[in-house]
Amino acid sequence: MHVFELAMDCLIKAATGGRWMWLALPAIVVCVCSTTLADGQEGAELEKPRVRLIGATTLVTEVTTGLPLPARVDTGATSCSIHCEMFEIKDAHPNPKENIGKPVRFLLKIKEGEGQWVESKIVDHVTIRTAERDDERYKVRLKLRWEDVEKKVVATLNDRQNMKYPMLLGRNFLRDDFLVNVSLDANE
Repeated sequence: MHVFELAMDCLIKAATGGRWMWLALPAIVVCVCSTTLADGQEGAELEKPRVRLIGATTLVTEVTTGLPLPARVDTGATSCSIHCEMFEIKDAHPNPKENIGKPVRFLLKIKEGEGQWVESKIVDHVTIRTAERDDERYKVRLKLRWEDVEKKVVATLNDRQNMKYPMLLGRNFLRDDFLVNVSLDANE
């Protein structure tokens, strides 16, 4: 007999009085706990993430514009990085740290195509060390989609015009949903 059924049987006997009365409280506790655990287990089974395979390069969509972006997957990068031609900060301050929290719009352009303006809010200002120099960059929140996965991520605004891919997908997009398989490269 299941623990829950035994506890219910004890409750029925306790309700009728007599020598089973001392089992009433423990039986109630067992009933409540077993029901809660069963509910939690069903929920846990439903929430298992589905891991997808993604190649070393892929195509992602910036959701607000619908613009498809060729992207390089970089498991060594903490966060995403996106190409922008230029940006405009509302009520910009000369000190970059003072611009955190302000609205920003930036021009997203894919090679020779027309650019599109994307609006967001500055969430941080960081110094990124590259092979050539230290680079000051703003971070913004973006919504990106790859197939059936849509995520809000923080991305640094960067001039990537001399790079092959306008988007770099970092661990903040990959986490919990993706495994990288370099044989799935989008360009091959």
